[in-house]
Amino acid sequence: MARRKKVYEKIEQITVKYLLRHVGELAVTGWPRFDEDRQLWVVTILCETPRGVVPAGRIELDKDLNLVYATPREDMVSAVEEQLRRRLHLVLGDVDELKAKGIDVITP
Repeated sequence: MARRKKVYEKIEQITVKYLLRHVGELAVTGWPRFDEDRQLWVVTILCETPRGVVPAGRIELDKDLNLVYATPREDMVSAVEEQLRRRLHLVLGDVDELKAKGIDVITP
């Protein structure tokens, strides 16, 4: 158990350092999982937004904890923007006025 904790701590150090250097402070890491088939550690990259935390990409590390893949920053930005576009928002306003602004309106 203590060995696993040390591995998780090392993975967190590596992934957080990478994110701070290459993405920014609004990106955080998810919980690491080991993909037995590919023999890789996979860590989800999450992005904090004003509308909540959304998945943005992933970081992959080999068994020796060498970084072998990270979703490119531009792809993460696109993924976050797309998710935020698809999220529903509660907006109180006149139906016709909202439609005129290009907002899809769902009414009861």
